[in-house]
Amino acid sequence: MYTEVLQQLGLPRNQAKIYESLLVSGGSNISSISSNAKVNRRNVYDSIKCLLERELVVCISDTGEQLYEAVDPADLQKILTVKTKIVQNILPELNNLYSAKKTSNQVSIERGWEGMKNFWKFILTQKDPVLFIGGKGAWHDPKIEEERKNFFSSCKKQGIRIQGIFDHEILVTGKDIYENYDPKWIRFFPEEYSTFASIDICGDQVIHFSMPKERTIEDVSIFRIINTDLADSYRTWFNYLWKQAKSL
Repeated sequence: MYTEVLQQLGLPRNQAKIYESLLVSGGSNISSISSNAKVNRRNVYDSIKCLLERELVVCISDTGEQLYEAVDPADLQKILTVKTKIVQNILPELNNLYSAKKTSNQVSIERGWEGMKNFWKFILTQKDPVLFIGGKGAWHDPKIEEERKNFFSSCKKQGIRIQGIFDHEILVTGKDIYENYDPKWIRFFPEEYSTFASIDICGDQVIHFSMPKERTIEDVSIFRIINTDLADSYRTWFNYLWKQAKSL
């Protein structure tokens, strides 16, 4: 009944069938295991050996006969723990391989919430600060509030600075937005320079999106450009605008 679920945890089919049968029958010898689990006797030996190594089965002795019992099902979490550690150990190298092969000149168009969340995921792989120009509170769309809070928390833990220039309207009516940022890293455009577009810059990526003066990006098209020289150029322009913008 649970064989398929156990297989999803990484147990081969025979091992899953044997483990489940032992949960039902208790201590059993090889013959009983073969009969109860409906696994060929020759295959039972190999499967039992693997289950012993995984510490999901123990061997007990009763009047000289070897019997096998399933361990507490809570120990199944060990499988996930081991897999997690394996992934964590190789993740830095995998990220390096991914970054090395990633196209350095690329343009794509994404939509709304998912496009924004994809950019946040990218930011968390970087060490550079994330810069924004013409902020309108799009990151504070209620539909992605939980994801934004997690993103901000991760940025803080990783020491990723969020720095940018908001439109004038946020200074007037968006205290609940700008109070989420470090005051020394946010500034505001004069009223006459408000627009219907925003730009985000991080690493080798520049994000453009046109949007209404609202805290929603549900239907917004997000234009992602991957180009190191272009991103560096935008950072230079940002630095000039930063000097002209009004601090809090």
